[in-house]
Amino acid sequence: MQFRHTVGLRARAKRAVLAVLEAALEIRKLGAGNVHKDAPLIIRVGSHVVMYSLDLEQESANIWRAEPVQKAALN
Repeated sequence: MQFRHTVGLRARAKRAVLAVLEAALEIRKLGAGNVHKDAPLIIRVGSHVVMYSLDLEQESANIWRAEPVQKAALN
């Protein structure tokens, strides 16, 4: 729902998560470990917290949801 209510949030979240995916793929090349594909990850994008996961084997990311920072801090 937040992606529909906040102009540009979807695009900013996508860019941020794809940047993390790119960095994780480069780190994996160095043999520095791996991220479990079901591990919940969190990144702040502007005034929102975005929950996502990475699948390094498929070189993909899944964005689960976004919440305003204040609401996320209460949970």
